[in-house]
Amino acid sequence: MCGIAGEFRFHGGQSPADWEAISELMARRGPDDAGAWQDDFCTLVFRRLAILDLSAAGHQPMVSADGRYTLVFNGEVYNFAELRRELQQCGINFRSRSDTEVVLYALAHWQREALNKFNGMYALGFYDRRERRLLLARDHAGIKPLYYVQHAAGLAFASQYDQLLAHPWSDGLAYSSVAASLYLSLAAVPAPFGILENTFMLEPGSWLEVDRRGQISQGHYYEFPRFQSPVLGGQEALEAVDAAIQNAVKRQLVSDVPIGGFLSGGIDSPLVCAKMQQVCENGMRAFTIGTGGDITDESQEAVRYAQALGIQQTLVQVAPDDAVAMVDDVVAACGEPFGDFSIFPTLLVAKLARRDFTVMLSGDGGDELFWGYARRFGELMRGLEDFCHSRNTRRVRHLARRVLRRPQTASHRYGSVGEWQRAMHHRLPQAWLDKIFPNLPAWRTDYKAFDYTGCDADDTAQWIRWNEFVSHLSGVLLKVDRASMYNSLEVRVPLLDREVIDVAVQIDWRDCFNLKQAEGKIPLRKSLARHLNFQTSAKKGFEPPMGKWLRGALRPYMEDVLLKRDSLAGVALDKAALRGLYRQHLEERVDFGWGLWPLLSLALWEQRYGR
Repeated sequence: MCGIAGEFRFHGGQSPADWEAISELMARRGPDDAGAWQDDFCTLVFRRLAILDLSAAGHQPMVSADGRYTLVFNGEVYNFAELRRELQQCGINFRSRSDTEVVLYALAHWQREALNKFNGMYALGFYDRRERRLLLARDHAGIKPLYYVQHAAGLAFASQYDQLLAHPWSDGLAYSSVAASLYLSLAAVPAPFGILENTFMLEPGSWLEVDRRGQISQGHYYEFPRFQSPVLGGQEALEAVDAAIQNAVKRQLVSDVPIGGFLSGGIDSPLVCAKMQQVCENGMRAFTIGTGGDITDESQEAVRYAQALGIQQTLVQVAPDDAVAMVDDVVAACGEPFGDFSIFPTLLVAKLARRDFTVMLSGDGGDELFWGYARRFGELMRGLEDFCHSRNTRRVRHLARRVLRRPQTASHRYGSVGEWQRAMHHRLPQAWLDKIFPNLPAWRTDYKAFDYTGCDADDTAQWIRWNEFVSHLSGVLLKVDRASMYNSLEVRVPLLDREVIDVAVQIDWRDCFNLKQAEGKIPLRKSLARHLNFQTSAKKGFEPPMGKWLRGALRPYMEDVLLKRDSLAGVALDKAALRGLYRQHLEERVDFGWGLWPLLSLALWEQRYGR
């Protein structure tokens, strides 16, 4: 795992940027080596976290033997050995054992077609010196981030958003009203948007190419299917899922440094750890963070899993004082506005694991692939007929009150399933958003993730999975990348392996979700049952008690940083309305922790970066 950055200048000449300083911003992503390469039109810089081929042969930027191509590559391609053999049959000779060299020559040989051959997680910049053409690309699931800024003089890219802020082409850029609206609703800025105008995040499974004429072309080499007719069911589906996960775990254990695992009290990470324990000759170690006995604390279930699997486990609890001590690290790790407060324990567990390991495996992705969000999916599917035939009646409002569990949402008029799903991902009720930000830009129609008006049960189930994968999962993966890379730790996600995804999309939702029992991830549960005679049933999540923290340890930040502001992300803020919301939270009339932290996080980001 590493960090990459670079610049393509349409008219050539010297770079206006301080690349040494920009490289230093991503030093935590790659503490083992640094490199830079440039010609008259392109600059590429790199920081290395050595995982495969620890020798100098893995140094980047990596240049082809003929000098035509140069690559900076962040991530891992797990099927590199097979691709290497295929390329050798084409007459290509290799100088190292690294997957980076395989990626270099795969792109040189197959060009963009190579992207769909890669099974891994990555972001890359690939420069053709003869054609003066730069290719950027990001993995199929968006596990690794890649940002860029467009300018009249060229295009610059980087692994971290704060690197774009340090580039002169970002000077003076205003806030993007589109991104501001999305962040204030969803607590993150989704791809392809950036919080500032002319800045972007490359979408998962996509590429961008820019040439000497300044022409930019973009496309997708992979798109998660919205609708696909299922062809697997019953025992056949179970066997296919179990085998795919087993294969993925084996693939992702390839490393020249030690590998451990994250272990929670759910289903996904225990399953990954069980598969690891099965193939690791000397057993494995797992790391768990508890949240102090709060209702979302899964640590005791994780302890039980570790004992049953015979895994050596390290457990640490998050305390309120940790929140205060970590605020600066949280803002620095993110580099952009980010409102998921589960980054606190994620940072802690990554720091803990990095003491002994360079690579960890996690269970992210299982909920999104196998309908794991039981409450919001189950309630909607059970009430789908009522919703579709009497959208704004008392029964629908009752359903909203029961599912959303947030004040002032049940009265909202839901015109479609897509609007319903969007409301479930809002961090604050729309009524409060409208009060606090009276000039909040309207929801942008060019962000299509929640556009769905259908009512067919099968289509709705598949659309909801697609929505969770392209919207919610992206935030989860950003959190894991930020927290792990801030601690110079690589985190691999076997459940998002291409083989696992290809199997998952072939399974009927009814073989994954029991509506009567409101229980999802049935194939994963059955796979885990092959290793254990017990498992947890209810999903708790991985969250600290932010509501309590905002009334206590983090209250000074609220009062000194957020409540004194007149605007956020360029949007005017009604102080009286915000104070009224916070007062209700302090008086424990309602817990607004989920919605208040994203606002505080944005204010902290603006304070740090002088916005």
